[in-house]
Amino acid sequence: MKKDIFIRGVDGEVWDEFKAVVAAKKRKLHGVLGEALTEALKLYLEHAHTDSGKPEDEKPKSRTLKTLKDISEKLEGFKEVTDQDVEDVIVKTVGGDRRTVSKYRYLLQKLRVIEPSRRIVGSNGWIYSVNGLRPT
Repeated sequence: MKKDIFIRGVDGEVWDEFKAVVAAKKRKLHGVLGEALTEALKLYLEHAHTDSGKPEDEKPKSRTLKTLKDISEKLEGFKEVTDQDVEDVIVKTVGGDRRTVSKYRYLLQKLRVIEPSRRIVGSNGWIYSVNGLRPT
């Protein structure tokens, strides 16, 4: 469902930069600005959910699932991995932003790709058993 919206208080420089990026990418603004704003809002919501706890029954978006599959495939060669191993694979696959690492570590545990096995002696870290990504 499409909806016309009117918003006040948007930073003018940010709005102008957003429109310039859309125009450069799509070669026009008319007819595509709303689509681009919708995509930007979806990305914002995706990141907002990772910080505020997603509902249990909500499945990750397809790009997220593809990334999880890539991470899972890289981990499947191991029987057990440490926190640092998991973080290294996530960083090499998607990047090192702390929120991104946290999001994918949470999803890997939620989908039971990795499960805490035991504590690393003398640290707060964990050793995880690697199960792989099961089809859903």
